[in-house]
Amino acid sequence: MKITVIAPIALKRKSTYESKPCCEALPCDFEFVFIDEGPMLVLNAYDQAYATFGVVKKAQEAQKSGSDAIIINCTADTALRACREAVSIPVIGVAESTFLYTAQFTDQITVLTFSDRINGRFYDVARSLGMSHRLTCSRTVVLPEGSNKGKEDVVNALYEAIRDVYEHTRCDSFMLGCSDFEGMGHMLGCPGVAGIDEGLQEKLSENHLEVHLYKPFDVAVHQAYSAVLMHTKNSRKTYPAPHTRY
Repeated sequence: MKITVIAPIALKRKSTYESKPCCEALPCDFEFVFIDEGPMLVLNAYDQAYATFGVVKKAQEAQKSGSDAIIINCTADTALRACREAVSIPVIGVAESTFLYTAQFTDQITVLTFSDRINGRFYDVARSLGMSHRLTCSRTVVLPEGSNKGKEDVVNALYEAIRDVYEHTRCDSFMLGCSDFEGMGHMLGCPGVAGIDEGLQEKLSENHLEVHLYKPFDVAVHQAYSAVLMHTKNSRKTYPAPHTRY
């Protein structure tokens, strides 16, 4: 089995996903690709539009090269519908899949982000799925002034955001607003931050705050794997194939 993970950005950097436990645990091959031309980050509708053609092209190339499933590796779910029309193999959007997955286990979900500019995308996804009543809020995590944006500062800021939401809403389930938890550091201007996940889990445990964290990339990987095993296809009534001539 082969799963292609498409990042809808043209930022040429080494992928951090090969060593993800969720990838290493599954008996399949993963291919990680960036688009050839597009935005450096996907922060708004303009970036989405700029990236769409490149994402669809990479999806078509993935299918031709023998991939069994595709993951759009951005919580904007960039070009998700277009890719499902362009290829016949299952295409998974990390935000959509996580919303649907969490609905089985919780009535409420809060999304944590590091930028006000992307909060709106989660309300859009929730509305499109008929899940607006389940989204408690999309909360921007703000680092205190004077912090050096190291791991401890990021972990503390995440913890304080979670604690505040929990105390005011009793929501105990949180979705991370980036498909790469460590990659959130790019939003903070500290791309070298690593180990945020482990540090946050430890902080929550130390303070006896029992909440549930959902990581979109992990959810999408397992859903893509399951979709292949169950021979899932994109519905051609919902996602009609493109015309061959224009």
